[in-house]
Amino acid sequence: MNDAPDGQAPPQTHEALWPSDLFRQGVGWVIIARFKAKGQRVQAGIFLVDVFCLGAKLAVYEDCDIEDYRRRIRDHYQSSFPMVSAEPCCARKLVEQAVQYAQSLGLTPHPDYKKAARVFGGVQAAQCAQQFTFGYNGKPFYRRGPRETEAQALRIARHLEKYCGQGNYDYEVLLGEAPDITRALDL
Repeated sequence: MNDAPDGQAPPQTHEALWPSDLFRQGVGWVIIARFKAKGQRVQAGIFLVDVFCLGAKLAVYEDCDIEDYRRRIRDHYQSSFPMVSAEPCCARKLVEQAVQYAQSLGLTPHPDYKKAARVFGGVQAAQCAQQFTFGYNGKPFYRRGPRETEAQALRIARHLEKYCGQGNYDYEVLLGEAPDITRALDL
């Protein structure tokens, strides 16, 4: 049934994108956009989500016009990463549960997480029937990201050792600074 007076579908209020291979890779961008002002303005939450350990590693909030959103955010991420459309309620559930998983390990989300989570307004995570499993092979798995320093990586590994106990987590930490890692991965 259509509630729009002119017989057209009501305007879309949200859209969401996430990586098609998120649970295989362990880390990926999740975008949730909320359309405002009859679809002319967009509030976007852009989350770098680590489903294996860290939850919301990075969170960015953007408020822009629809064309800027399409060009600079949606089209950019879709052309750079294997992104697929997702139900907004499931994207919210995924991000929130990833944060809860990390918090259960004593880890906090990115400082801008709450600001970026503003876009969740009007979206009910409880409407998502999908089930998500966090960690890797039944336990937390930390993998150093290219923007994390060696000192940060070692601090996280030590935290997991203290918080989870020996043998109750896994990690992969390449040593060296980020430019060295980037160069090594390009080979």
